[in-house]
Amino acid sequence: MKKILAKVSTSKKLKKIESFLKKNRNTVLALVTISIFVDIFFVKTNSDVVIFGILLLYGIFIKMFQIKSRRTFLLCLALLTAMFINFLFTGSSIPTEKAAVWFILFMALGIFQQWRENPAR
Repeated sequence: MKKILAKVSTSKKLKKIESFLKKNRNTVLALVTISIFVDIFFVKTNSDVVIFGILLLYGIFIKMFQIKSRRTFLLCLALLTAMFINFLFTGSSIPTEKAAVWFILFMALGIFQQWRENPAR
């Protein structure tokens, strides 16, 4: 297994993809954020594959881009605001619940990230 991972990590195509993503860091993170809000407001069905896929992708980007927990908590604040505004206008609806799910998952990810950044001494 280690040989396979070593071979994949030295792949030229993977290096090109990683280089492209690092050059376009803000665009990639904006696309992830936009995809979350598209899922909340425009997709009417719930899919765990989408939710955990985007969450896993964001986790990979945390490692790749060294994203600090502060940015994750800012995303949580945006999700909380979207959830609040949606709740005011529509009450308890599917988009409000989806925003709550995204908020909880990213809050947990942010707490874990903060714990990893500043471990208890």
